[in-house]
This record gives sequence, structure tokens and C-alpha cells, in this order.
Amino acid sequence: MGHKAILTTWEAGRYCGVSPYTVRNWIRGGRLPAYTTPGGHRRIRRQDLDSFLLSHGMPLPSDFKEGNRRVLLLLPDGAAVESEMDSWSQALSVRSAPSGFDAGVDLLTFDPHLLVVDLDSKVWNGLGICRRVHETPEAAHIQMAVVCRALSAEVLEAAEKAGALACFARPLDMDEVRRFLKRLFPYCPWDRPPS
Repeated sequence: MGHKAILTTWEAGRYCGVSPYTVRNWIRGGRLPAYTTPGGHRRIRRQDLDSFLLSHGMPLPSDFKEGNRRVLLLLPDGAAVESEMDSWSQALSVRSAPSGFDAGVDLLTFDPHLLVVDLDSKVWNGLGICRRVHETPEAAHIQMAVVCRALSAEVLEAAEKAGALACFARPLDMDEVRRFLKRLFPYCPWDRPPS
């Protein structure tokens, strides 16, 4: 199923090893978020299904658990942040993109699980990048976080609308970032203590 962002009830059933009728019962019971197409068919966002499985103590499919978790940084100080994050776990692959163009290429070739975008840059439009990723079906599986010097209520609301899961203030508290990654990637072996 690869990184398909939107699943049918049949695909969701195969994804988590249950009958599609069980998936429909979860939806009818209000436990699993889903939407209905104009043709009357139910669709489930993969990230909602992953959250549902984790919150109920159910195993995620092996293709999600195995392999490195890939993080792409679009930050002016990305190289320094990359170096520190790389030290946290052998199962974490971190790459820093020096420009918005490089980030676009890396979205295709590196296929990150998480994109971290700086909102203060004068070189790229951070919120615009988040919105584009969030609204593109082929990229909707990518989780996002943003970094900003002044975290106002307006910035937080705009970031959330653009699809960001988290907002971090500058200067970055790397312990806070590490705690976020541990929640986002619970199956990643976090065997190295924070520096």
C-alpha cells in the first residue's frame, strides 16, 4: 500500500489486519474518523488510522515499524540541528535542505516521514510550503512541524490550518523536539540519551 494517504474501508482492513466490516463498525461507532465521498463511499486518512491503532494499543503494520524514520529539515541552521538529531537514534535519518528548491527535490527522493519548516525565512514561504504539502494527496502522508521566533496565537492557528502537528519556538529546545519525535515515532529505538 506504500504511502497511500487515503484508504478505502477494504484497504484499511488489509492495512491493520481486520475485516472491512470491522473498520465500518469503528467508523459508525465514532471511534475512527472518516469521510464520505459524493458517491457514498467511506474514506479514511492513513494518519487517522495510524493514530487510532496507536491509541488502542494495536500494532502498526510492519512497513511502518521497520526501517529508519526520515526527517527533512528546512531550517537556516538545519546542518547543526541535523547533527544533533542524528545522535539520538540509529533508526533516525535526518537531512537538511539548504533551500526551498532542495526541499522539493528531497520530498520526492528522500520521502520524509516528517518535514520541519522554518516560518521566519525570507527565502521561502514556510506556511505556503506546509499548505502545499498538506493539500497534495501524494504528499499528505508527510507529517509537519514548524519553527518560529514569535509564536503568537495567529501563527499557531495558521500553522495548524496548514497541517502542522507542532510549533517550536526559537531558540529551539532540543529536548522538547526529542520528546515530540518520541511521541511521533514510538517504534523508533530511542537508545541514545539526549546530549
